[in-house]
Amino acid sequence: MVFMTYIEKEYILFKLPGIEKVVDFGCAQGNFIKYLRKLPFVTEISCVDIHEPSLEEASNASRPNAWDFVFKRHQPLRIKIYKGSVLENDCRFKGYSAVTCIELIEHLEPKYLEPLSSNIFGFIRPKVAIFTTPNCEFNVLFPKLEGFRHWDHKFEWSRKEFEEWCNNILDKFPDYTVKIQGVGDPPPESAHVGSLSQLAIFSLKLSAQKVYQTNLNLSKESYILIDEHNYPGRSHTEPEVT
Repeated sequence: MVFMTYIEKEYILFKLPGIEKVVDFGCAQGNFIKYLRKLPFVTEISCVDIHEPSLEEASNASRPNAWDFVFKRHQPLRIKIYKGSVLENDCRFKGYSAVTCIELIEHLEPKYLEPLSSNIFGFIRPKVAIFTTPNCEFNVLFPKLEGFRHWDHKFEWSRKEFEEWCNNILDKFPDYTVKIQGVGDPPPESAHVGSLSQLAIFSLKLSAQKVYQTNLNLSKESYILIDEHNYPGRSHTEPEVT
């Protein structure tokens, strides 16, 4: 999908040091896993969704194949599949390096966006959090579209509305900065409608990368572990396969 290709192309996570643990909320069928596992120093990827049939597909998509045992990674990698909600805290994700929410927030009722941001920015406090969501201004370019792009979307925002949401997060969590951009260029004659999707990259300020005190329950495990897969890594004495 266009936003996944864009994130890989721009090396958004590749450029950041210390990205070792990543959680993909709203992972659906696990389409983003193949991009995340390319991160050279990632050691753990957690995929979270509430839809069990999708999680079964995500588990299949995250299984290592025979080549992964021949052409081993520099670092061992563990991929975990969880059933759970982004609205709930789980102590196992506290301090994860990165959070991705690819086309997720528009599937939530607006009233649930506050607990989502509290969990991600107040509890997990990743170094980077990436969100994408449709740009409703682009919808005029879909000739047969009536309403939203997907039956389960609760809203679709304009660029101004998305920017306002991002700025509200910064007001509540001032330890973060944000960069907003578009994904998927419109035809030149329709440049005024903006991109297909919107992308926000929240980054934790260097001065704030420290232990954060919170009154949230640090021992609560809210999510159900559905499956787990392990990718081997090369030992320091093992020759590289060419």
